Amino acid sequence: MKKTAQTSHPISGLFSLLLFGLFVLFLLIMLLFSAQIYQRSIKKTDSETDLGTISSYITTKFRQHDVQDGIFTDELNDIPALCFRDTINNRDYITYLYLDDGSLKELFTASGSSAQANAGTSLSDFQIEEKGNGFYYIFLQSTVGNTSEFFLHSSAD
Repeated sequence: MKKTAQTSHPISGLFSLLLFGLFVLFLLIMLLFSAQIYQRSIKKTDSETDLGTISSYITTKFRQHDVQDGIFTDELNDIPALCFRDTINNRDYITYLYLDDGSLKELFTASGSSAQANAGTSLSDFQIEEKGNGFYYIFLQSTVGNTSEFFLHSSAD
């Protein structure tokens, strides 16, 4: 009996190589889309975390100063600001929270001094409005467009 040697056809090798190439191509496309989705979700999470941190900060400052004449709105260099009054060693100090050059900023200064705008936490928008009867409306918007708005009420009023 004679054994015949089996030879592979060149097309079957080419088909196997093409199939492997398609598998690698689909794998790369899947990785690219996954990376983009991951980056978008991280940006959104970071933005939401920033808004939550800033909202908590403003609420905490508000609660710390919830006494008669402890909270008011004013202007700093023609910029609307939420102001908190402190009395330390019989001297009045004002903390200003305001938006300047796209950043939420805080300035702690002696009452009556000539205050200038300076450093703070970056936001694309911050608005404060005194509504009356002790209510303050606060609006925040992150640099990627996420928003947070809330009311705070002073029990001292």
